[in-house]
Amino acid sequence: MLMPEEQAGFLRSADNVRQAAERHLRTHRSQQSVVTFVANLQRGVSRLVGSAIEQGVEIACQAGCNHCCSARVEAMAPEVFLIARELVGRPPDELKHHVERLSAHAALNGDTHSPDWRTECPFLTDGLCSIYEVRPGVCRKAHSLDVTKCQTHASEIPQDLGTVVGAEALAKGTSDAYRRLGFDASSHELGRAVLLVLSDPSAESRWYSGSAVFVSESHRGLDEGR
Repeated sequence: MLMPEEQAGFLRSADNVRQAAERHLRTHRSQQSVVTFVANLQRGVSRLVGSAIEQGVEIACQAGCNHCCSARVEAMAPEVFLIARELVGRPPDELKHHVERLSAHAALNGDTHSPDWRTECPFLTDGLCSIYEVRPGVCRKAHSLDVTKCQTHASEIPQDLGTVVGAEALAKGTSDAYRRLGFDASSHELGRAVLLVLSDPSAESRWYSGSAVFVSESHRGLDEGR
């Protein structure tokens, strides 16, 4: 829980990010640029974590430590397209493997809003993230100061507050900028969203034109029942 002055600082930071992001997006409106811009959010979050480590914050996360990779992951719409682009550029056999993993993951997790979500991320391969370079900002933000809490799936994982707040400000400011320019910047369950985009080559261009590409889980049941 942030104190009032901390909340005000958070909102100022988010608005500063929004203004800078909006200026860039207004002058770089090609479909390519609009999608790739979200990589700035991802790099920004990674820099925050790196800065915290340089300042002495003892983050317990190490390569191969993937306890958080069984929690529900939501990615912003442009992040989903960035990941799909990267996957499409891989060898056909590897792309097919990812589609199969994503399909199995979607079939296994019908209730994607379950509070007890504990399913291995479909992008986890041999204990490592197979989309590490384009992983969503929420994955980059995730960290722990005590690995024993992660091992027991504790309800609260100790984290560096400054890093979390900074990352949230980057995410809010970026998503607000996208929305102000008419782009869907809502977040969607990672596996289902990437599978949808890989299954529909027109998804990215339709999103860019303002169409609703992703169907929220809250509406899916109604649509399927018609």
